Amino acid sequence: MERDLYIHNRTAVLFSDGDQVTVSAEGEPVRFLLISGKPIGEPVAWYGPIVMTTEEELQTAFEEYRDGTFIKYRRDKY
Repeated sequence: MERDLYIHNRTAVLFSDGDQVTVSAEGEPVRFLLISGKPIGEPVAWYGPIVMTTEEELQTAFEEYRDGTFIKYRRDKY
């Protein structure tokens, strides 16, 4: 798929299915993050930086974020 489109700094872009991406920086250094994966068929509830599978999970995540309990880790693993 050919695109005649300029993507500016700090911009997220979602492309549809394809098998190649071409990046041109026109002489300037460039850094980018490319994430690819197969769809898992799960519903998506997304708001800001948090992505969950239901609106209820999303609300719970933001409550935990406000309470300072959003990030959980096991101390015995580290």
